[in-house]
Amino acid sequence: MKKLLAVLLLCLSFAQLANAATAWYQPTPYPMKKMDGSAMPQDLDKVHVWGGNLYYCSWCNNGAGITNFTRSDRLRTGGWGDRYDPFLKFDLTGLPTDATFAALYLMPFPDSGTTTPFAFCSVDSVWDLSMVWSTQPARTCYGYYTAPIPGTWWGINITSWYNGWKNGTKFDGGISMFPQNTNNNFDAFRSSAYADYANDPSADGKRPILRLDFTPTLDLKMPLPGGYSWLLTNETGGYECLGQSPWPDTAHQGNNYFAIDIAWNNSGGVYGQYNTPVLAAAGGKVIEVGGGNNNGDLNGFYVVIDHDSDGNINTGFTTRYLHMKQAAARANGTLLAVGNSVNQGDQIGIMGTTGKNLDGTPTSTGVHLHFGVRYNNSGSSTIPELTKVSMEGLLLKSYQTECAVNSSGVPTSRIRYYNSTNPLTGI
Repeated sequence: MKKLLAVLLLCLSFAQLANAATAWYQPTPYPMKKMDGSAMPQDLDKVHVWGGNLYYCSWCNNGAGITNFTRSDRLRTGGWGDRYDPFLKFDLTGLPTDATFAALYLMPFPDSGTTTPFAFCSVDSVWDLSMVWSTQPARTCYGYYTAPIPGTWWGINITSWYNGWKNGTKFDGGISMFPQNTNNNFDAFRSSAYADYANDPSADGKRPILRLDFTPTLDLKMPLPGGYSWLLTNETGGYECLGQSPWPDTAHQGNNYFAIDIAWNNSGGVYGQYNTPVLAAAGGKVIEVGGGNNNGDLNGFYVVIDHDSDGNINTGFTTRYLHMKQAAARANGTLLAVGNSVNQGDQIGIMGTTGKNLDGTPTSTGVHLHFGVRYNNSGSSTIPELTKVSMEGLLLKSYQTECAVNSSGVPTSRIRYYNSTNPLTGI
């Protein structure tokens, strides 16, 4: 069981800026197939990252040459007469609209040959997974940078690029590299597809990651008991790695973009399928409570908590907790009511799977918590304030699923668990 997204980067060397928080964005690998064996669409907004190598070899393939782009578990620059150029592009939807500091970190590892300095490049025109050498995008390159040390994070300040990508003043084509030498010289970095857990249990902690420093608008803890990690089954935007119907889940799009689903499965096995407490992710006041499991109760039993002190309903940040087992209540069984105050970590219900459409069909599959964040009653991906909400030191966009795959590349189960540090207050 893969327990959690390994944010093993707290010791990274860039200095923390005053009055700013640091959050990490590290896309997880998506399989090439859905659980039913059909092809998994690889659009950037669905799989969250494109990464791989453009390869040029004039003498390969009986002289015909090989010049294609190939996705791989490594980003490689260098060659031995031939040449590899890596390309990497993140899905930036739902990330902060500006950053006081932004950095890209890559984990180098030993490759064949010797290392070489490399140029770091901004990709300045459109590309996709079908590109070949002759259709590669325009690039502006800088450097050369010193050859990386295998096993030590290599990082580069990309603050101006990132902010330009987000505000539209710079074309967002991602990044690339090219080597100074190709005489048996190679640099290799782990890519977002790296998942060799059998030989490297910490593989997930070595994938490319963005560090973003900004002033957070709301700091949350996971709405489940701390000391455990919890299985994620759906992510912001409604996509997930099994590709199960509905895909995408429209309950996580549009006004509900900043919503995730968390299952009852936990690393400690202490809480079971029918007794997992739901906790307030932050302190606030109950502004909606109710629902049920009758036809038309789309949210099932649910509660909405307002996290602003202005006393106005839906004019600031709210969190939403849907599909609970029964009416929202405290740990002692006292039902919650509009106007009640709650503290971070207070129990507000029990995880369940309630909710029905008007025709009686269920709106929830399996015991889970649908947890959403809104600002001014909108959870749209275009709301700047929501892009700066952090939960357990991660951006909401970072809560992504990951799947184990079989020898045929078909996903078999979700394996991505996320840590909670939310202390159960007992109230």
